[in-house]
Amino acid sequence: MTCLEEIRDIARKTTKKTKARKEAAKRKPQITIGEIDGVIGWGNRRNPLSRSNRSYKSGMIIRTRMNDMQKSLVLNDSEIEEAFKIDALLQPNVIGVECQPLTIPLPSKTGKKGRRSHTFDVRITLEDGKVYLAYIKAQQSLRSSSSVPTINEIVANTPENLCHRIVVISDVYFSRNYRDNNRRIFMCHEMPNEEADRRICELMSAEASPLRISSLIEKSGLVKNEAWQAILRMIGAGMVTAERDAVIDYPSIIWKPE
Repeated sequence: MTCLEEIRDIARKTTKKTKARKEAAKRKPQITIGEIDGVIGWGNRRNPLSRSNRSYKSGMIIRTRMNDMQKSLVLNDSEIEEAFKIDALLQPNVIGVECQPLTIPLPSKTGKKGRRSHTFDVRITLEDGKVYLAYIKAQQSLRSSSSVPTINEIVANTPENLCHRIVVISDVYFSRNYRDNNRRIFMCHEMPNEEADRRICELMSAEASPLRISSLIEKSGLVKNEAWQAILRMIGAGMVTAERDAVIDYPSIIWKPE
């Protein structure tokens, strides 16, 4: 072996070791969630949680009518997925939000061994019985040349009796402010107060709009935090309208829905 060949061999081995280290760094160990007392567990579904330096992972407890309002565990593979689920949970006609609900088989590629499949990210069930399956990806991924063929293949191999529609969701639907507002709205949604909600709706009907949140709180006669939470719940339910892509705060303008 010449000196030049020896240098190339060392460089090749070094490159392989570097690639191996990078791949190992990407494959972070999976985070397992144990049983939580009083909460419907994750079961045997695909677990999307893993330690990651790049991806957003989260979990939360939700309640839906389809589960008789029992607490159940939800795991989120990305911030877009979390935002989509919260947005769905705030809609009064949504009765079920399920994560990693089902896996469909896909045809094997020519010349390649191994089974192929696709697991949908979310299943939404409406009170009229309609079911939607969601394919959730970042807009950057959806712009790739392989994205459209992949989605077409998934749609073509999904049995018609499994859903009424397959929807594609990306981060263009949820601005940073929209996501942050929805997190706060969802927290208030989990602390119901029918009396405060009724008072805010009555005031919105009686007062001329638009008006500031601070003004509505003052006129409500409610404790400040109760009025604030009620307004956020009503915004989430569509009973009160606000600019969702701007930070919702006390000086924010709200108005009656059209």
